[in-house]
Amino acid sequence: MGATLHASGATLVTVEARFDPAERSEKATTEIVLSGLPDAVIRESRGRMLAALRECHLALPPGKLLLHLGPAGLKKSGELLDLALALGTAAASGHIPPEALLGIVFLGELTLDGKLRSVPGGLATADAAMNAGIKTLIAPPHTALEAAALPGIRAFEAETLDQVVAILSGCPVSPLSIPEEDLTERSRATPRMDAIRGQAAGKRALEVAAAGGHGTLFFGPPGAGKSLLARALAELMPPPTTEERIDMTRVLSASGRWPGGLARERAFRAPHHTTSHAGLVGGGSPPMAGEITLAHHGVLFLDELPEFRREVLEALRQPIENGEIHISRAGRQITLPANFHLICAMNPCPCGYLGHPKIPCKCAPTAIARYRQRISGPLLDRIDLRLELTPPSLADLLGEAHQPSSPEATSTPGMIQAQRARDARLLSLERQQCLNSRLGTKGLDRYSPITSAMRDLLAKATERHGLSARAIQSLRSVARTLADLEQVDMPTRSHLAEALALRAPVR
Repeated sequence: MGATLHASGATLVTVEARFDPAERSEKATTEIVLSGLPDAVIRESRGRMLAALRECHLALPPGKLLLHLGPAGLKKSGELLDLALALGTAAASGHIPPEALLGIVFLGELTLDGKLRSVPGGLATADAAMNAGIKTLIAPPHTALEAAALPGIRAFEAETLDQVVAILSGCPVSPLSIPEEDLTERSRATPRMDAIRGQAAGKRALEVAAAGGHGTLFFGPPGAGKSLLARALAELMPPPTTEERIDMTRVLSASGRWPGGLARERAFRAPHHTTSHAGLVGGGSPPMAGEITLAHHGVLFLDELPEFRREVLEALRQPIENGEIHISRAGRQITLPANFHLICAMNPCPCGYLGHPKIPCKCAPTAIARYRQRISGPLLDRIDLRLELTPPSLADLLGEAHQPSSPEATSTPGMIQAQRARDARLLSLERQQCLNSRLGTKGLDRYSPITSAMRDLLAKATERHGLSARAIQSLRSVARTLADLEQVDMPTRSHLAEALALRAPVR
């Protein structure tokens, strides 16, 4: 049994083989018939397979070999099936007992000399095998190591076809296990945020975003530090848990983008504004994962936000709220994970200098309005933190980078903020089993109640800015995060006031 990859994971493929020997003669040849919707890569594997079998003294005698890949109606692609095809052929021709292959998934690409090359999809295939009740997998080292990350799977590594045959013959081999150091968190380097001069408000917004999982938008003139701040967000977030690392690896594995082992760092995806709809949210034929899925449990950074096509941005509304994306294509519907942390940056106007203290803006009011209207109100409403940045002063730019005051004092301001954000994040997860940005109405009523003083402030803000119901819920969740950063039980009026200050109007 082998597997084929698709956007939402892997599907197990059963390799059926039948060999009819030919009568002995000088003109007798070996004919191979392959069915079951194989792609060109699988069809070309026939030559590799015959050469590898001959090299390992499992040569196929003259005759007709029928190979079928089930289920018949599923398109199969890639080199993952090389090993399964070779073993099925060896069993059909009498070299291996067929019962030795039952209940095992085989993955790997064959070379002409019988060696195995690692292939993507180890963990995704192991996940599919577990769902089918199969707990044994044999694959090349990197692929097997990836599969071994899934609890309950017995993954064996082999570097050649001969070694696979030896394992099937009963040669004592221990299954792989993930080294303990691969499951522990690594110490983090000095956060990049310590290299950013000035922008105290922007750093505070990042701390709040990392603590509560809040979407963030920075807008301001060129050189204000928007992109630098955005790229520092991932370093403020805590290292992924083992469960999150398995989730991340599963996504990368199904996309054919991970060479083996468990993902260690949260993804940081920064697609260009020319990215297509399918490139950002997924799709195509066959459907493939987009940037929002590749950023699962990580950060999605959209720079020059108004330059993205409107229909591309509008497609983000569902995954921002639900943490997944539903893709429907002719004859197929798939659901892909998309629990990403959104952070965006944009200029305030087409020329970029609106609000600059020295350089005047040359844009007409109508041009500014059109530029900002490229981002719809419903999408903006889903972004909790919106902060206008101004260029740092010369004193900030020329100031010295932070240095510890003594050899014993190794903590930098960035490290302190990262620790504070991490503590607040853990506090919210222990209290409500989700980040504050994911709190629903009942959760907000319980953990972020509105006092009379907060009610008056909300009433004034609603009258002045026309806040929607979603905006009010957003403000309450941000206030809850601010309270967690201060380690207090309930949000107060001052927390709500700061939440309002972190939600600057963009339009």
